[in-house]
Amino acid sequence: MKTSSKARKSPRRPAPITGVLCGTDFSENARAAADVGAQLAHAWEQPLTLAHATVTPDSAAARSALSREAARLRKSSSAGILTRLIEGEPSDALAGRTAVGSTRLVVVSSLGERGPARWFLGSVAERTAEHATVPTLVVRKSEPFNAWLRGERSLRVFIAFNFTETSDAALRWVRSDLLPTRACELVLAHVNWPPQERARVGGAAPMPLEGNPAEVQRVLVRDLKARANELLGTDDFKVRVEPNWGRADVRLADMAAEEGADLIVVGSHQSHGLQRLWHHSISRGLLERATASVAVVPTPPAARHGDGTVPWVWRVLTATDFSAIGDRAVAHAYALLPQGGVLRLVHVIPPGATSDSQQAPAKPTARQAAQHRAYVESCQRRLATLIPAEAKERGVETEVTVLTADDAARELRQEAERFGADLVCLGTHGRSGVAKVLMGSTAQAVLASSVRPVLLVRPPAE
Repeated sequence: MKTSSKARKSPRRPAPITGVLCGTDFSENARAAADVGAQLAHAWEQPLTLAHATVTPDSAAARSALSREAARLRKSSSAGILTRLIEGEPSDALAGRTAVGSTRLVVVSSLGERGPARWFLGSVAERTAEHATVPTLVVRKSEPFNAWLRGERSLRVFIAFNFTETSDAALRWVRSDLLPTRACELVLAHVNWPPQERARVGGAAPMPLEGNPAEVQRVLVRDLKARANELLGTDDFKVRVEPNWGRADVRLADMAAEEGADLIVVGSHQSHGLQRLWHHSISRGLLERATASVAVVPTPPAARHGDGTVPWVWRVLTATDFSAIGDRAVAHAYALLPQGGVLRLVHVIPPGATSDSQQAPAKPTARQAAQHRAYVESCQRRLATLIPAEAKERGVETEVTVLTADDAARELRQEAERFGADLVCLGTHGRSGVAKVLMGSTAQAVLASSVRPVLLVRPPAE
């Protein structure tokens, strides 16, 4: 076999990029975005790499234009300015460089459509945000950033939140990159689909024509504040929670405009191609519709498997039917709580029931209604006897509740949402197969439907 006398060239590995990467096409909008990128790099004490993507990387004209733009930035910023001419399509070239080195942020202009192709492939900014492994800042209005970075005003930041790991990533980025830089005014926004939240939280009040039911609104606001406080490390933020019957991105864009946002921060699962056709992207919708600048924060792959922190269990919901295994689960629930924890101890009875064995009458008489109230009080007293003496000594608070519902599993799942349980603890006989089908299992039904962690306590081996 003959071998070539010329050595084959190995593919060139992209040089690593550190700090802020800013893409430019030398337009007026791109220059404004580069100004923001340079000031951010200076504030973070990191270099700015000014990059231009072209299909002809040896173009003398492109190199000359890149040098002139870098010289302009050096006059107004003390950040180290580097230049890079990259071969390839702009969005792919920029996003590809974020996988090499320690790029902290990609900055691009909001304009960069490519004619009819934009409807199929999206703008350069959208495609960069969908593929970059680090946050992408799409600059629409540069002056709010310039004034913020000069210390003349705070930056009004609107964060779209939906209780997923994507919005958790957005909050972590705000905490790590924005809050330490300069003063920010934070607005956290969540839109919900009313039927879904009503089914999750429950409640007897009729569904209002406008707004969420009071109980649903209370739970959503409480949970949003708690999660944001944990991830941001501060409670200095405004919360907006609204029901929405249409597309979430449309309403969020309107809410951001109502709040006068300078920047919208949104997490992204970075779906694209056929996957995006099936799952509409909130981040892409905001990039298309919002009038403010948008920062798209990708979810780190490791975060999809947990953030590595050990969750604290402060609030436990436990229920018993006064059987041996039910009462055993109550004891285990107390064992889970630290000092200062809260346990909600629950028993579920049918509506109108007057005893453990008697079913509720279809049309209860006044006497039967009185018997039902007496039965509820007796159940509450029985629950109170299950509170161990050491619970108070350990500083564990107990809330005793008797619930009435035809579907015990659904009521327990909804009560866990209303209570804000960190964990649900229930007893189970562990039945399977025919026994499970014939006898049913409230605990198994809760396990199958609850979005909160569930601990099942089995009876001791005989």
